[in-house]
Amino acid sequence: MREILPYFFKAKSLPTWKGWTQDMQRWAGRSRVDPIGLGPKTLRKSWESWLVASYPERVLEAFLSQGHTQMTAPSHYLGLPFTQADKDAMLEYVSGWA
Repeated sequence: MREILPYFFKAKSLPTWKGWTQDMQRWAGRSRVDPIGLGPKTLRKSWESWLVASYPERVLEAFLSQGHTQMTAPSHYLGLPFTQADKDAMLEYVSGWA
């Protein structure tokens, strides 16, 4: 841990919300992905949805790990219709969470 602290404090600062949104939309355009509605919050929404789809038995933990209550998350972040193939592919990315 001691070895990484100097790098952490010397690293570039995070982009502004507006700058990050513009970066993501530009990257989407280069990838031929529709940039409409894409922004920093998209990552959080996707992550939480992937956790819930991958670990349905741990839904409350997934909500709480994002700072949400049981009432907030379902109304704002969930409801994406994932296929079984989608869920299988997600496990590679969320397996470290559990």
